[in-house]
Amino acid sequence: MKHANNTLSRHIDTFAAGYGLTGVQLSIIDFLGKYPQQMCLQRDIETEFAIRRSSATTLLQRMEKKGLILRLVAKDDARQKEIQLTKKVQPFVQLNRDYMKVQRTSLEAHFSREELMTFTKILQFLIVDEAGKNYGKERER
Repeated sequence: MKHANNTLSRHIDTFAAGYGLTGVQLSIIDFLGKYPQQMCLQRDIETEFAIRRSSATTLLQRMEKKGLILRLVAKDDARQKEIQLTKKVQPFVQLNRDYMKVQRTSLEAHFSREELMTFTKILQFLIVDEAGKNYGKERER
């Protein structure tokens, strides 16, 4: 699984590098672009990408310096940061969607719908949620 993860990361990094981005930055842009009308807090990004607050802060500060996002004080809680995409990155939202569509088409060409559904179930099982359920708990048995 580590090898597959590294390979996938290299592919997205290579694609993103063509636009002056990292794969992680492109993934965050994609995440924010899926919900343009919803407020997104830094903690939402931390949860979605399973990263620590300090890592998220550093990553988001770099994205802000590049003009990719705005980090604003949240209206409801001054301790929180609201994250918004800038107009500069709007083309990247569609570029990433197109890239992911090509990747999905490739998977669908090589595997049946049932195989992909099984693979998705396996991945979901392996993901450890915040409460330590799923794979981490199963391994204790």
